[in-house]
Amino acid sequence: MQLTLALLASLVLLLLIIAVRDVLQKEHTILRNFPILGHFRYWLESVGPELRQYIVSDSDQERPFSRNQRRWIYASAKQQNNYYGFGTDKDLERGPNQMLIRQVPFPLDEPGSGQIGSGPTYDIPCAKVLGARHGRTHSFRPASIVNVSGMSFGALSAPAVEAMNRGAKLAGCFQNTGEGGLTSYHQQGGDLIFQVGTGYFGVRDAQGRFSLDHLDELVHANPIR
Repeated sequence: MQLTLALLASLVLLLLIIAVRDVLQKEHTILRNFPILGHFRYWLESVGPELRQYIVSDSDQERPFSRNQRRWIYASAKQQNNYYGFGTDKDLERGPNQMLIRQVPFPLDEPGSGQIGSGPTYDIPCAKVLGARHGRTHSFRPASIVNVSGMSFGALSAPAVEAMNRGAKLAGCFQNTGEGGLTSYHQQGGDLIFQVGTGYFGVRDAQGRFSLDHLDELVHANPIR
């Protein structure tokens, strides 16, 4: 108990000495007006750069090197993965951040009129034959190398799924059904890739197990490739 009182008395005495010194000094107006408390202002000012660097500033604000650039340098120096994906926080629509997209860095020349392979049915050499690697009986080359990716019906609306399938029919490409199963909205004439998801939607029996018979019925009743 006596030790606690002694420590408290020492603390009060120390604060009193600091307060008297702050009031009598003539260098800092803040300390004269706010004894003791004024020191916190100068302390916050001293750690301001660190606070701005790690808490306040954006990842691209600092100069000459931004936080993103420093992250890349740190990872590269440690021989770690220096890839950063999932979009960007850069302003790509204003200079000096200019985005250049070259979809075909090594373009393939399309045959001219009258040459072998010319015409609307021209297949570019890089078009893959699905199933050819494993010698599948019904392997085929898709009519288009750009198709509609898998988006399940449960995540989209019925008009959206129907519109995409109609668009796939017009474009001559196929539509991936996604894990949500095959619905009547997918049946608008466009070719389909039926994705059998983990829930086996549309291809399971009464016990919830995968049913090859249900899958066979869907394949024969729809333009599933």
